[in-house]
Amino acid sequence: MQTTTGIRGVRRWVLGGATLALAATMVACGSDDPGGDDTAAAETSTSESDADPAAFCEASVDLEAAFAMGPPVDEAAPPEEQQAAMEEFGATVEPLLGDVEDAAPEEISETVTEATGLVREALAGDPSVMESPEFQQADDDIDEYMLAECGYEHVEATGVDYEYEGLPDTVPGGVVAMTFTNEGEEMHEIGLARINDDVTMPVEEVLAQPEEQVFSMIQLAGVVFAGPGESETTFLRMEPGRYGAACFVPQGTTHDTEGAGPPHFTLGMFAEFTAE
Repeated sequence: MQTTTGIRGVRRWVLGGATLALAATMVACGSDDPGGDDTAAAETSTSESDADPAAFCEASVDLEAAFAMGPPVDEAAPPEEQQAAMEEFGATVEPLLGDVEDAAPEEISETVTEATGLVREALAGDPSVMESPEFQQADDDIDEYMLAECGYEHVEATGVDYEYEGLPDTVPGGVVAMTFTNEGEEMHEIGLARINDDVTMPVEEVLAQPEEQVFSMIQLAGVVFAGPGESETTFLRMEPGRYGAACFVPQGTTHDTEGAGPPHFTLGMFAEFTAE
C-alpha cells in the first residue's frame, strides 16, 4: 500500500480522538463517598436513585464516536490554523460533553468536572494533560466501570509481532467493547473500519489499493492502541457489515521512538470480521 503522510495522519488523529474520548468518559469513575453535610447527602441520595447508568453509557459512547475521526486538521497547515481547527472541533463536541456531564450521578460530579475540564484543556492546546498519571488511572477506572455496568458485548483481542490473536469471525451489531492487549515488543493498534457494502475484495486487497481508493471503500470506526505489556479498551457502535482491522504503526516503533519500517499491516497484522 502507498504509505503516505495522509494515511499516517488519519491514524494519528483517530488515535488522538480515541484518547480524548476516553478522557471524556472518565466521568463514570470517582469516589463512592458522598461526603458533605446532610443536605448534600440528601441531594446525593436523590441523584443516585434517579441516575440512569444506561443514559450515561449511551452518552459516553456517543462522545467517543464523535471523537473517532478526530479534528479535521491539515498536518501541513501552520500551527495556528491547526489549533483553530481543534478549537472549532471542540465547539462541535461541547454539547456531547454536556450530555455526559448531565448523565453522571451526583456522587461523581467532581470527577465529571475534572474529566471534561481535561478534555477542554486538550482541545484548547494542551494535549499533555491526557498523559498525566491521574488520567491513566481514571482511564482504567472508566473502562472497568463501563465493562461492568453497560452490558455491552465484550471482545478481547491480543497483538503480537506481527499479527492479531483472538479476534472473532463475527460480533453482534450495536455497541461493542473492544479490549486490546499488546504482548509484542513494539507498539500496536487495532484500526477498525467498516468495508462498504459494494466492496467485495478481502481486506488484504483493500489495504493494497492507493490511498484515495482505500478511503472510498471504507468508513473508519475507531482504534484501540496499546504499548508493549499494556491493555486498552474502547467502545464502538458497529453497524452490521464487514469490518477490517489493521495496524498502521511503523515497524520498530517503541514507547520512545517512532520506527522507520513499513506499517505492521504489510507484515501480516490485519484481520477481517463481520458484525451481524
